[in-house]
Amino acid sequence: MPIAVSKDAVRSFLIRRQKFLKGVGKEGTLQAVRNLECVQMDPVRIVERNHHLVLRNRVGDYRLSFMEELLYRDRRLFEYWCNLKSIIPIEDFPYFRYRMRNPSEYPSPFLGHIKEKMAELKEEMVYILSEVKKDGPLSASCLKKKGKISEKLANDVLRLLWDCGELMVHHAKGNERYYDLTERLLPPGIKLEPISREDYNDFMVRKYLWAYGLADTRDWKFGWIPMKSSQRREIVKEMVQLGELHQIEVEGLRSRYYILEKDLALLEKTESAVGNDILLIAPLDNLIWSRRLISEVFDFNYSWEMFTVPKKRVFGCYAMPILQGTRFIGRLDPKLDRKNGTMIFNSIWMEDGPEEIPIESLAGALHGFQVFHGASKIEINRTEPTFLKEELIGYQKSY
Repeated sequence: MPIAVSKDAVRSFLIRRQKFLKGVGKEGTLQAVRNLECVQMDPVRIVERNHHLVLRNRVGDYRLSFMEELLYRDRRLFEYWCNLKSIIPIEDFPYFRYRMRNPSEYPSPFLGHIKEKMAELKEEMVYILSEVKKDGPLSASCLKKKGKISEKLANDVLRLLWDCGELMVHHAKGNERYYDLTERLLPPGIKLEPISREDYNDFMVRKYLWAYGLADTRDWKFGWIPMKSSQRREIVKEMVQLGELHQIEVEGLRSRYYILEKDLALLEKTESAVGNDILLIAPLDNLIWSRRLISEVFDFNYSWEMFTVPKKRVFGCYAMPILQGTRFIGRLDPKLDRKNGTMIFNSIWMEDGPEEIPIESLAGALHGFQVFHGASKIEINRTEPTFLKEELIGYQKSY
C-alpha cells in the first residue's frame, strides 16, 4: 500500500537530505560530495562554477581550494560521467571502471561523434598515450606545441582516452585539463576487481536513488544508464517487492514517487526543523535536478535560461532559485564583473507579495554571495516588486 504523506512533509524531507550548511572545512566538503553521491560540473563561469556554488551551500566555510585539493592533490574525488560530467567519490571508481572499459554500451554526452571515430583515431590515441607516459601530465595545447597534432584533435583524443579510462585529469587551469595515466593517479587502496554489467547497472540505480531521494520512473535519466521506461518500471516494481523501495502518495498529486526503505525514518521525522536561512541555489544544484519534482512538490516552476534565445528569457541568463526554509521564494540573475570587482544582480524576482518578502535576510544572502566571490561592491539593476531595489541597496550600505 502507498504511504500517504503531505507536500510539506516531502518538502522537509528533501531539504533535510541535502544537509545544507552542515559541513565544515575540506573534510566537510568531501562528506558533502559523498552525501550527494556526485556534484555536476559545468564550464560556465558567469559567477563561480556550478560545483562551487553547490558546495558553498553545504559547507559553511567553503573555499575553492578545498575542491581543488580533493580532486587534484588528495585524489579523494575524480571527474567522470554521472549526472552528466560530475565530481564523484574515488571509492566509486572500481564500478565506473566497467563503463570505461565498455564505451560502446553507454553514451557519453558531447563525445558521441568522437567515439564513432575511435577506430580511425587509433594511431593518434597510441601517440598521445606514449607522450603522456614519457612526459607526464599534458593538455591539448601542450600536444599542439609538439607539432604532430592539432589542438582540436588533441583535445578530442584526450577526452576520448579519459572517457575510456586510460587517462584521468591530473589538474586543471581554468577550463583546460591536463591528463596523466590513470595507473599513476589512482590512490593506493583502490582495487580494480572485475565488475559485471549487472553489478555496474545495479550500483548506478542505487546511487541514483540515494542522490535523488525520491524516484520517478518518468525520468529518462533514471539510474544514469540507458533504459526504456518499461525497464525502469520493472526495476522499481522488483525493489518494491523486495521491500527496498516504498511507494508514497503525495497529497494532491496523481504522480507516483518512490522512496528507499532506509530513508523512511527521515521522511517520518516531520517534527525535525528545517533552517530558515536564505540560500541562492545553483542552476544545476542536486536539489533541483528533477524540474518536474520541483514543480509538483514545491509548486515552483524553474528552467535554466542559459540556452534560451536572449529575447525569450524571462528571468535572465543565469537565473538562480532563492530558497528559504522549504519554499522557493524567488529567483535572481547574477553576473560577476571580475574586472571591476562588482557582483551585479541583473534582476531579482520575488514570488510573494511585498509584505511577505524577508528583505533583511535576502540582503544578507546577497552580501554573502558578494563576499564569497571576492567582489568589493554590489549593483542591483532591476527588482520585482520595484521598491525592493531601494530597500536592498539600503541594507547593503550597512555592511
